[in-house]
Amino acid sequence: MWFWNPVDCNEALPGVHDLSQCIEIDDDQHPFKTEATPDGKKWSSDTERRPVLVDIPPPTKEELIAIAEADKETRINHANEQINSHQWPSKLALGRLSNEEKLMFSEWLDYLAAVNAVNTSTAPDIEWPTPPEKPAS
Repeated sequence: MWFWNPVDCNEALPGVHDLSQCIEIDDDQHPFKTEATPDGKKWSSDTERRPVLVDIPPPTKEELIAIAEADKETRINHANEQINSHQWPSKLALGRLSNEEKLMFSEWLDYLAAVNAVNTSTAPDIEWPTPPEKPAS
């Protein structure tokens, strides 16, 4: 005997989970014993509150925007790490930035500006700018 929680669509374990909303299912009808959950599917509950595989819905517009916002933040952090790890702002202020470093600093600043200008509300139709080649360390 095992227990299915139709609310959170997961197996429930006696002594670990609250079984008050669960339904009992015979061991020979245990769907998790047969195989892994197929790609593109997830467990849900049918109208009789029994486990059933359903298609994973595509992400909503809001979810796509949130994914794009996280991607944008990652790209901004990467650009800032490149700029700061080479100490280009400090070197520039002290007049110790070589011509090659000035060029790389400028390219990374241009990239950072381009990433900041990306409108994530157009997700998933975003053309991300390409980061500059990393300078030799």
